[in-house]
Amino acid sequence: MNKILATTLAATVIGLSAPAAFAASDMAPAEPRPEAGDSMERESGSVGQFIDDATVTARVKTALARDELTKARNIEVDTVRNVVTLTGEVDSRAEIERASVITTGIEGVLSVNNMLTVKQ
Repeated sequence: MNKILATTLAATVIGLSAPAAFAASDMAPAEPRPEAGDSMERESGSVGQFIDDATVTARVKTALARDELTKARNIEVDTVRNVVTLTGEVDSRAEIERASVITTGIEGVLSVNNMLTVKQ
């Protein structure tokens, strides 16, 4: 099932129709060879996890941008295995705290590493 999902995702990203992708994968040699997402899987767990992390990052960035206090002006968001790290310089301690509250409330966030600092 994971191979089908990965093949469909890869086909979508490069612009192939799913049937064409399956036909190409059916012609693969019998001996194992590296797949397109193998290096990513070794680094972060799986292609699915990479997509989950990207989704969480997008949700956090959107929520921070919509908030009147944070507006995500100087907040960088990085997600690895559903753990979100916030970095950057903001205007106040209140903005740091608000960013944590917002991020913690996002679906899919397991924990938050708030590394934000107040501008000097």
